[in-house]
Amino acid sequence: MDDVDKRLVKGGTSTSEFCVCGLTDDTGDNSRMSNIDQNVKIIADKITTPENNNCNINTTTIISVDKCVINDDGQNKLIENNRNAENKIIDVENEKFSVSSLLWRDLYPQVLASCISLLMVIQPGIHLAYSNNMLHHMPTINKEQFSWITSISVLCIPIGAILVGLVMDKIGRKNACLLTCFPLLASWTTVTISSSDNIYTCYAFRVLGGIGAGMTTVGLVYVSEISHSSYKQILLSLNSVFFSGGILISTCLADLEWKVINFSFVIFTIVNMALIIIYLPESPIWILKFKSSEHIDKAKKAVKQIYPNDNQVFETEWRRLKSASDNTAGLDVQQPSFVEFILSNPEGYKPIAILMVLLLLQQLTGAYATISYALPILKSVVPAAYPPAVEIQSLAALGVVRFGSGLLACALSLRVGRKPLLVFSCTAMALSSALVAVAQRDRDALAVPWALCGVMLYMFSSSVGVLVFPWTLICELLPTPVRAVGSCTMVSYGYLIMFATLKVFPYVLAAVTVPNVFVVFGAVSASMAVYVHFVVPETLGKSFREIEDYFKGPSAKTIRSNTTMT
Repeated sequence: MDDVDKRLVKGGTSTSEFCVCGLTDDTGDNSRMSNIDQNVKIIADKITTPENNNCNINTTTIISVDKCVINDDGQNKLIENNRNAENKIIDVENEKFSVSSLLWRDLYPQVLASCISLLMVIQPGIHLAYSNNMLHHMPTINKEQFSWITSISVLCIPIGAILVGLVMDKIGRKNACLLTCFPLLASWTTVTISSSDNIYTCYAFRVLGGIGAGMTTVGLVYVSEISHSSYKQILLSLNSVFFSGGILISTCLADLEWKVINFSFVIFTIVNMALIIIYLPESPIWILKFKSSEHIDKAKKAVKQIYPNDNQVFETEWRRLKSASDNTAGLDVQQPSFVEFILSNPEGYKPIAILMVLLLLQQLTGAYATISYALPILKSVVPAAYPPAVEIQSLAALGVVRFGSGLLACALSLRVGRKPLLVFSCTAMALSSALVAVAQRDRDALAVPWALCGVMLYMFSSSVGVLVFPWTLICELLPTPVRAVGSCTMVSYGYLIMFATLKVFPYVLAAVTVPNVFVVFGAVSASMAVYVHFVVPETLGKSFREIEDYFKGPSAKTIRSNTTMT
């Protein structure tokens, strides 16, 4: 037995314990790991060798592994005893291993690719808040026209989402990202070359913008497929940050000249397209799943673009993706339809029911209506003694608050569960709504504009939970067999409710005034807090399999445990 092998044996044979770390020969081959029994208990003890100095694996960490399972990404998941919260995990099964953390030099290519693909998500945020810009530059439009300008783009978002869903599997994720930019570019070009008083051109601009905004959902699919499993959550949460950035840009540019604003977005879209063409690698998962076997080298090249600096990390991720592809190849099992699965499986109909109520409450809290109709609301809550410029300045401040709270939600989502953040968000929205309702009734008699402060607090509160997590829960709660179709269906359902609320909101605002509107918002927000606390499950730190077992009931967990042990 050589020196390395001597260090591998730890303890007596009765416990079948082995010390596993850096199981490679001088050529870097990992084949020596293949002889390890998958059912043994593995303990990684402190081993330091010169060969490991340049490796991303922390070889001084103790890990105890009771059993291995395969998660939904095809990656081994080690079920460990909680000896060390800072473990870096080595996964061992069928000559595959992975590390749970990367150095920055191995991480930044996928961060760059994620940011480029999510630049498109800035545009839905711009379009959502852009109705305020149009109202500012088109003061002659009436209530009916303004309600259509605000809501028609939202009505077209499901069209774009369904359209890109139909083509992204055929043309690839990168080409779908590029295709998404064309309706967005057409929308800004249309409004740039037209005059601000042409209402029908404005309708066309909003329709094209809504379709393009719906198509940006391909960005989330792309990020989920190219990101390392340990960083997927934080990279996906950037979606909310970029969306908030769009609202910030739209509100901050509201006071510029009309054509300058629109032409700047034309340039922005062209730059985004150029970045996609130059820097974006194709999704290797898409190539392996939807292309023929002769494209295997193209998939390997795409993985190399995502992990270009460390050959060991590259080989690890390539083996994992290739193994997951091989495990699903050749399967010809008749899958139930979406409707059949939903009707016959509790892990199908339970999350659908939960999400339908959650999305309905989200829209009735008024979180999105406050963004789209921010300028008329601010005109109502800013004291009459203040100069008119304060309204535009308050609009820009609202965008800053939305962006800052989006960053905060992104950071908190790594450590704080969905339920606590949602409950806090709803409760704070209810309290800030009460502040607006009370202060607005006597706003001119108050030295401090408390109603304006209440609107700002309301925007902050909604942005740390209500505006973010109902959408991410769609991807987390739905089971794998119906996740694609179910996600598209739930997103379309959510935007249809948003269209209805945005369409009727100006009439409700005129009929019942701002204080009473915020009374309703506060009541719905409080109801949503109660609903989330008692009905919505926590998903932080849960695998897709664990979430499915939650909806199946306690018996599913017992069956799963017995199956894993055998």
